[in-house]
Amino acid sequence: MDNKNNIINIAYCTDANYLEYVAVSIMSVIMNNPGQDMSFFVFVYDVTDEEIKKLRSTSDKIQVINIDKEEIEKYNNDFAIKHLNRSTYMRLAVPRLLKDKVDHFIYLDADTLCFDKINEINCIDIKDVISAVSHDSLDIHDTKHAKRLGLHTDHYFNAGFLYINIANWLKYDIEHKANTVLFEQGKSLPYFDQDALNIAMDGNVKYIDNRWNFLFNWFTDQQKETFFYQKDILPRIIHFTGGRKPWYKEHTGLSQQLYLFYHHFTPWRNTEMRSYAPRMRPTDYRVYSRQEAKKGNYYASLKWYMKYLKTKLR
Repeated sequence: MDNKNNIINIAYCTDANYLEYVAVSIMSVIMNNPGQDMSFFVFVYDVTDEEIKKLRSTSDKIQVINIDKEEIEKYNNDFAIKHLNRSTYMRLAVPRLLKDKVDHFIYLDADTLCFDKINEINCIDIKDVISAVSHDSLDIHDTKHAKRLGLHTDHYFNAGFLYINIANWLKYDIEHKANTVLFEQGKSLPYFDQDALNIAMDGNVKYIDNRWNFLFNWFTDQQKETFFYQKDILPRIIHFTGGRKPWYKEHTGLSQQLYLFYHHFTPWRNTEMRSYAPRMRPTDYRVYSRQEAKKGNYYASLKWYMKYLKTKLR
């Protein structure tokens, strides 16, 4: 295999808020793939030169690409963006912006951590599809999202991991198609760009093992505290979807300890962890209450449950 084919290219999109988390995700990939040739392309906007320098100092394998203001202005308030920031929409432009640099690449969300070698990605043939993807459900026969979107296929993927064939992405005009879906139906799509990408690619994808994009919430409570020690089922990439990210200090446990381990090898190692408190929802209080009860901390459990009741009774 020549060097060009053997190299693994990985892209992220971020603004200043997620820079630190991208660095941790990158570090987890590097540390689990010693000796592997890699290139990371981080597309940023609204980020200071100082922060870019900091990100670059994480690893010499990182190229930072500043996205033009014009690219982003397209997304000004055409529809409610809700909790998603613009980097979610920017990823649609990434294949076009990378087309002269690479033929295919892995796109990863910032809320991912790598726990295994990923060199097998080079054995996945995507010449006849737009992208290799993983299902959004552990039950690969779950058809509800495909039906909801009226797809020509029964399958629906999670867009936090995409292994993209750039030539086919451009050939089928996926950026424009997905943007059109977002502008026309954005308000009615619960999963925004993920729904839009499923509609735009409509089955022209190859489904690969869920271990490439394993959603953390698929683990049982017990597995959440032991997954790292079960090497036979350890996912290659774990995706921390939802609000409870390992980088919030309230979300203690094994995943946070592993997150902090990789965090230690980034230039952000001395940065305080953020608090989840401003983002708390009633469901979070209930989850914390249940977790504490399971550990036998009944006083703490009751405290969380009272908070839950208070917010419900407001």
